[in-house]
Amino acid sequence: MQTLKQQIEAQEAAQLLKAVEWAGSQTNLGKVLGVSPQVVSNWVKRGRISATAAAELEKITNGLFKKSEMRPDVKEWYL
Repeated sequence: MQTLKQQIEAQEAAQLLKAVEWAGSQTNLGKVLGVSPQVVSNWVKRGRISATAAAELEKITNGLFKKSEMRPDVKEWYL
């Protein structure tokens, strides 16, 4: 059985991969968010997008990707 931390990490990684799929590639996701492909590659290796980029992605996609689902660990978004 997974711990809560493991569940959150799995959710973050899955949401990031969905965003990459949506964009068509890591390079395209970087272009959409104004970051280099290397930054996106680092997110994928780490298993999560930056909180700033998650918020930007929510705006760009009109809520298709929710920042709170991309980064459920950011407590400020739940206040």
